[in-house]
Amino acid sequence: MSIVKKYIATLMLFAFGTSLALAHTSATSTTPKSGSVLDASPPAITITFKEAARLTSAVVHQEGKPERKLTFAPNTAATEFKIDQPQLEPGKSEVHWTALSKDGHVVKGTIALTVKAPAAQTH
Repeated sequence: MSIVKKYIATLMLFAFGTSLALAHTSATSTTPKSGSVLDASPPAITITFKEAARLTSAVVHQEGKPERKLTFAPNTAATEFKIDQPQLEPGKSEVHWTALSKDGHVVKGTIALTVKAPAAQTH
């Protein structure tokens, strides 16, 4: 193989490898932000991605309680997903999510939220 062909082949491999690496996506933000301390369970949790992905699961974990699957929309590839009415209980909750980028790469993340216990009522 000539030097020119080797050079072209090397450039093509580099370009192909770079395009695969760029196809991976990541979450750019969540609402509420991970680490937030809330007075009550949020009405919704939103996860925003840099590029379109397909959210495949969202599960809430809270110490001493069984994990609970959460529903989300849309069920297609998108850059933003909404979990309506997550019904987080007082204490620390972790929402573990899994998504699939358009190149098939699995992307995972965790949103840690703390819901304050209700204030004691005085009579």
